[in-house]
Amino acid sequence: MAVDEKSIIHGLVEGSEDAYKYVFRVYYGPMCILAEGILCDEFLAQAAVSDVISHIYEVRSEIVIHSNLRSYLMMSTRNHCLNLLNSKTTRTVQTFSTLGEQDARDALSGIDAVTPQGRLLDNELEGLMRECIENLPEPVKTTFIKSRFQDMTYRQIGAEDGVSANTVKVRIQQALKLIESRFSKYLAVLTIFMILI
Repeated sequence: MAVDEKSIIHGLVEGSEDAYKYVFRVYYGPMCILAEGILCDEFLAQAAVSDVISHIYEVRSEIVIHSNLRSYLMMSTRNHCLNLLNSKTTRTVQTFSTLGEQDARDALSGIDAVTPQGRLLDNELEGLMRECIENLPEPVKTTFIKSRFQDMTYRQIGAEDGVSANTVKVRIQQALKLIESRFSKYLAVLTIFMILI
């Protein structure tokens, strides 16, 4: 069944959760491909696309789409990426995995009341993250916990564990890859809430 684009646009203006789900399902991938082509960085591309969708929600009552929805989203993505490239300010991106336990709880608390995207993150997310970290193989798990939750540097962890800082770095990368693969379906939505400007 064909989707009525005018209804989707109307839903975006009204803040409809279904309309935003549709945008993520249908357009997130192509928007990321375009953004990555401009920014040459997959994570920054995902963050940029999330910025665009989040901005649409923030200014939803003022949105006027004269072209089709795909063209509007792709042009918005292109413009935002070019603005990022031209910006002289430094953007700091913090992912969920780098937050301490209390900060992560604070970031997730009340998120459902903020945006339709937030309602996509149900109560199981925090539990899934804990389970994912708990199921990391040793010594990757211990190293990851020391780095992310105990604020230890790579050198400190290496000295404590009797390994090089490079080995610690590799373990952290392994942990992040495992977490990313476990949370891939949540990353698009989660990035919106974890970007600090």
